[in-house]
Amino acid sequence: MSRELTVVEAIREALLEELERDPRVVVFGEDVGRLGGVFRATEGLQDRFGAERVVDTPMAELSIAGLAVGLAMRGLRPVAEIQFADFIHAAADHLVGEAAKIRYRTAGDWSCPLVLRTAYGGGFRGGPYHSQSVEAFYAHVPGLKVVAPSTPADAKGLLTAAIRDPDPVLFLEHKLTYRRVRGPVPEGEHLEEIGRARVARAGDQVTICAYGMMLHESMAAAEALAAEGIETEVLDLRTLLPLDRDTILASVRRTGRLCVVHEDTLTMGLGAEVAALVCEAAFEELKAPPVRVAMADIGGIPVSDPMEDAAIPDRRRIGEAVRALARRAGGRLARGGGSAFDAAIPAAASVVEVALQADHLERLLDAVAEACRLFPACNAEFSWDGIREHPEVRLDLDLGSRSPARGDGTFTVVDYGAGSSLLGVPAVRPGQTATLRVGAVRDGRAWLALSVDHRAVDGAEAGRFLNCVKEGLER
Repeated sequence: MSRELTVVEAIREALLEELERDPRVVVFGEDVGRLGGVFRATEGLQDRFGAERVVDTPMAELSIAGLAVGLAMRGLRPVAEIQFADFIHAAADHLVGEAAKIRYRTAGDWSCPLVLRTAYGGGFRGGPYHSQSVEAFYAHVPGLKVVAPSTPADAKGLLTAAIRDPDPVLFLEHKLTYRRVRGPVPEGEHLEEIGRARVARAGDQVTICAYGMMLHESMAAAEALAAEGIETEVLDLRTLLPLDRDTILASVRRTGRLCVVHEDTLTMGLGAEVAALVCEAAFEELKAPPVRVAMADIGGIPVSDPMEDAAIPDRRRIGEAVRALARRAGGRLARGGGSAFDAAIPAAASVVEVALQADHLERLLDAVAEACRLFPACNAEFSWDGIREHPEVRLDLDLGSRSPARGDGTFTVVDYGAGSSLLGVPAVRPGQTATLRVGAVRDGRAWLALSVDHRAVDGAEAGRFLNCVKEGLER
């Protein structure tokens, strides 16, 4: 069973359930007790569990983190709160210099199971000292885990997992999601695995990686783009350290394009790491260079409301970036740089004559799409790791210089019209295994020429493909 909660309600429920389940769990920080926290995430917990387990501390971030390290090493499960992420750097020595290194320094004899919760991000008119995004600083620290949920279910499931984790976890809560984002949350115990991303929206043309409030802006942009015919896959990273390499790479290998969105500033941000990861491990799969949508390298969130809105990425900026990315030529970067020709592809051609009328394009495309579905080797991509059959058929149409192929399809059809040659052999496009060219129609007849990458398609398969298209046209 599940019910609708806000993010802040889901966090409060996770804390309450873990305080009930495990007597070692203690919650402490500035104003977390009587006040219930500045955002009311701990409201009611001190009344229920007492002032010895939900503890108000002085305004001293260094001591809050130091207490957490000491309590964790003495066998407790501390959940400390830093009110605003902007002030977490005062606690960095304990978090980075001690907690993250204890397991390594003791060769695994000691661990430091603590959670440090903090509210980050702008958009709520907090100015430069209550709006910072700090994730990139701490995602650089081996031994630390950095978690940034976007939904209520993940807020509960990941916080529960963080409290039970044997190592230190920095738990980042975007302030705008606290009450603006509502969604279903399972009743009772709910755990999500730290280190696993989530496919928030399936798509096949561009991958967007985002987290926190930017996940919701990316989802809104993706829905608008879908109405324009651009199907975008949106990944909710959820964990920033360690990144879920497998899910990121699997998505980019499907789409061939990457856009990373984060509210943090651009230079040395998390987007640079995600882009580098993809370029190092899947460069041959890319159809265009990765892009980042992030805040400009400014000193802080402006006090002016219009300037703050202009500084933080939103669905409009994300949409513009993805549209430009989707228009980039589709040739694989490592082999052709977007070119429609790659001399390294060993091509072989087969031809067949068909009955065809001048007004034939729609019927031709239907026949080719059906053949691609029946003979998936012709709707695939060759790499030295193997032949990957595309799960869908996307026909790219090349009508000549006035309307060339976009480069984002799984199979290309070339038709230069009545003024073209009777027979021409097309080049196999990078990232594809076959291309079909239609010669000029004369007296109700035309020649079809199919070029295939013969590392992936043999002559018999090419012949069957052509006969299938011929039957579809003459049916």
